[in-house]
Amino acid sequence: MISQVDEALCLLIAPHLPEGTVVRLDPPKPTWQTETRVSSVDLFLFALHGAGPETGAVRGQWCELSYLVTAQADKVRDEHTLLDRSLRILLGTEFLMVGDQQARMSLGRTDPTGLWAGLGLPARAAFVVTVTAEYRD
Repeated sequence: MISQVDEALCLLIAPHLPEGTVVRLDPPKPTWQTETRVSSVDLFLFALHGAGPETGAVRGQWCELSYLVTAQADKVRDEHTLLDRSLRILLGTEFLMVGDQQARMSLGRTDPTGLWAGLGLPARAAFVVTVTAEYRD
């Protein structure tokens, strides 16, 4: 289920970004400050929590996947533009198609500031998106 959500998020965001921008599933890392910049939106899966069982024809375990969404570009202004485009498409999409099922999307309640501190990295502009999807065997 995780890889399917990853793929669905990448496919949702990518068409709305400037040509040449990539969507990656990379974690934040210290070398971001010194490496050659490739325009990108990065989705880092940092938390997975049970969301409780749902009722219906098929019962399954529902999970909340929390992604830190960051951007990388030559200029901070360009990073903000990439974040803005990503935020607009995610806010405009209540349900994400993951295979043949719908997963609910929302802005996460996690404050990214604490995440940056936990990773030992300086804070960057970012937001959290949460996808609640059903895990099926």
